[in-house]
Amino acid sequence: MNATKVIALLAAAAAAILPSALGAAPSVPPAAPPPSGVDLAGLDTKTAPCDDFYQYVCGNWKLTHPIPADRPSWGRFDELQERNLAILHTILEEDAVDSPGRNPIQRQIGDFYAACMDEAGIEAKGIAPLKPVLDRIAGLADRAALPELVAHLQPAGVNALFGFGSLQDFKDATQVLAIADQGGLGLPDRDYYLKGDAKSVEQRKLYLAHVHNMLALSGEPADRAAAEAQAVLDFETALAKVSLDLVSRRNPQNIYHRMTPKDLQALTPGFAWDRYFAGVSAPPIMALNVTVPDYFRGMDAVIAKTDLGTLRAYLRWQLLHASVEFLPKAFVDENFSFYDKVLYGTKELKPRWKRCVAATNTGLGEALGQAFVDKAFSQQSKARTRAMVREIEAALKK
Repeated sequence: MNATKVIALLAAAAAAILPSALGAAPSVPPAAPPPSGVDLAGLDTKTAPCDDFYQYVCGNWKLTHPIPADRPSWGRFDELQERNLAILHTILEEDAVDSPGRNPIQRQIGDFYAACMDEAGIEAKGIAPLKPVLDRIAGLADRAALPELVAHLQPAGVNALFGFGSLQDFKDATQVLAIADQGGLGLPDRDYYLKGDAKSVEQRKLYLAHVHNMLALSGEPADRAAAEAQAVLDFETALAKVSLDLVSRRNPQNIYHRMTPKDLQALTPGFAWDRYFAGVSAPPIMALNVTVPDYFRGMDAVIAKTDLGTLRAYLRWQLLHASVEFLPKAFVDENFSFYDKVLYGTKELKPRWKRCVAATNTGLGEALGQAFVDKAFSQQSKARTRAMVREIEAALKK
């Protein structure tokens, strides 16, 4: 649909809606607009759009689509996600059957999903699969070894200290830059650590209890787990204090600082970036976007004054948090009780199959995507999507 058609539809809709909303009837009935694809049953026509446009557009839809118990929110895109989830579920259930006819992709995604669904096996293993990594964390003998350790943890999804990857150059989209960004927090944002209102204070208390419980479940004695949990909260609070706030991050200028690795090293004299880059097998880096230089400068200072016991406890906690979907039920339930219930108000834990479909998609997204296309995305669908994209591009050009 081009821009002219969009404007015509909006004008027709306005002609039909606004006079009655303002209390005046149109002198001539407006021509019916062409089919738009809008679900008219979702409209609350008892509400005047000029009084409450959101209620007018979504009111009836909200009444007929309550938030599912295993979701914190619900909308049209969530419905689409559930549809795709059901398709992926069917694919993975079929591919999880160990048959000689499976191709390499089917075997890869099927075995991953089957392992995730093997709750009895997960319970029997406990945290033993994490022991090599936990031992490596326990062996952190000095801060100089921290870059290699962080480089070992991050590719497994552990949110340790900061984020690192690659992204288009904000000022030249034809170029791809390495990017280093603030991170390392267990709560969603820096303000969760710093705000003094009653709700934030209570959430921090519950977060402290959650970290304690996770460490205790991993085998730490209760008193040691309590002391380490407090140390973790204090360390993350120190990182939060040097982090850029969420509102400021919305300005792209505030998170674009092109530097050389030498420039970055000057910000953090105590953190050897050459050892980190080697640990993550990064290609040669000529330049990178250091989104928040003050964060990395502050992070280096925080690390320098933090004892090794706290650093080890922090990394152990972050590892447990990142691995929770593959740990016994007690860890899963504890994680749900804080992150889903306390922070987001979700009432019920998602069924195991949904969590395992999501885990497979996260870990093997390219492979699972191929299987999805083969099953659900026909050549006709591909042609329709390409036509839609061409029409959108043409409208944007106009």
